[in-house]
Amino acid sequence: MPVRLLFTLLIVVATMVSLFLFLLVTDTALSVWNYLQQAPGWVKLGYFILLVALPLTVTVVFWSWLRPTRRKSRQEQPPEISYSQFEEAVLDSSRSGVDVEPALAEIREQRRRKSTGEIYIAVHGEVSSGKSSLVKAMLPDADVQSDPRAGTTTTIRHYSWTAESGDRIVISDLPGFNFEDDTAAQEETRRSHLVIFLCEGDLTASQAAQVNQLISMDKPVVVALNKSDRYSSAELDSLRSAIQEKTGLTAADIVTIVAGGKEEIVRLLGEGIERTESRERRPEISALVHAVQRHLDQDRALMESLRDTSVLLLASEKLDVARSVYRTQQADELVARYSKRAVIGALAAVAPGSDLVIQGVLATQLMRELSKLYDVPVKEMEIDNFLKLAGGKLRNMTAITLAITGNALKAFPGLGTISGGLIHAVAYGMIFDSLGRAAAATLASRGALRPYPAAQAFEELLHENLESGAVRFARLAVRNKDK
Repeated sequence: MPVRLLFTLLIVVATMVSLFLFLLVTDTALSVWNYLQQAPGWVKLGYFILLVALPLTVTVVFWSWLRPTRRKSRQEQPPEISYSQFEEAVLDSSRSGVDVEPALAEIREQRRRKSTGEIYIAVHGEVSSGKSSLVKAMLPDADVQSDPRAGTTTTIRHYSWTAESGDRIVISDLPGFNFEDDTAAQEETRRSHLVIFLCEGDLTASQAAQVNQLISMDKPVVVALNKSDRYSSAELDSLRSAIQEKTGLTAADIVTIVAGGKEEIVRLLGEGIERTESRERRPEISALVHAVQRHLDQDRALMESLRDTSVLLLASEKLDVARSVYRTQQADELVARYSKRAVIGALAAVAPGSDLVIQGVLATQLMRELSKLYDVPVKEMEIDNFLKLAGGKLRNMTAITLAITGNALKAFPGLGTISGGLIHAVAYGMIFDSLGRAAAATLASRGALRPYPAAQAFEELLHENLESGAVRFARLAVRNKDK
């Protein structure tokens, strides 16, 4: 049958079916209408409500299922922690052998600063933005280096300043480097009450990102547009509007100043002769001083509370880092210990297959001790699944593992004939080393022993460290061969 004729028949059938359905619906609608004409009013009302509500409900339900879902942008919020929880965590960690001194030092410094009643202000800005000149303008008698050529602030320095209100203020002059990579600058900012960011014009993309990162630290931020004497009033208004749009700060927190410092000028001496000279720029920072004072007058209690929370979180993070370092060290020791036991166990195995029994028990014990170290409850089934998956990956690379092991053992003179037991012992040492490190990495990063990711990490580690591991465990096997 030609395709065109078949297509025509399908159209005719579809038309007839549609007509039939239309007549059926029309007949039903007329019957219902005749019934409603004779029915009481409340029946008519209920019917029409149902007639409208049912399609609307179905439409809403299906739309909620089928419409594309928008992913909400999630900003990681720092976990809430109280001083009592922090103290308990410090005590537990100290009992375990963790170095808690960096975390405690942070709390001691915070309490020392709080006892003095001083307000700490962190001054940020890129190289040569005028930070040191600003400090000198606030503190004329302070010994502050300032140079128009390149940044002169290479370390964090603190300077005291007494405001007109009598508030004792400490200014932290921070290096003008990459803020994201400067841990010391980040920590000092978190210890501060208020932040000043200096710029010389409209914010670049990196500067805007830095200002927004400072704002995300939950501290009052004031942007000071330095060297404002180079711009007209209209240009300054335009710059402030642009900065406000990029940062979301209020207009009151974007001020124009002249921090002072030196500037280079070119003098014409006549007959085409030029001479470059440096001269002092007269500082004008009253707008910035007023902005700082406004925050001190209005937000003092809030600033203090935010600073306390920020420092507590900083101390908690340092405690977490200390825990992580401790666990990594302990995990390395555990893995080294069990890898040695695996080598010795393989050397001691005499009955065929007995080495598999010995190593299986050792592997299970290693997994249990690692999970205890990372305070992660692990089920026996998860351990079994991980070891089975690791064994499956190992079968695919057994030949190359044994070959590399044999080559490593040949490097030891006077060893004589290399026995299969010695080769297997070295291989087991490498296997256990990769097995333990893969499990430790998974427990540390995921907070659980996930068999599939752990087995994948095991395979990658064994591949990466095959030759170096063979030499290392060959030495160990040779030392324990005759013991």
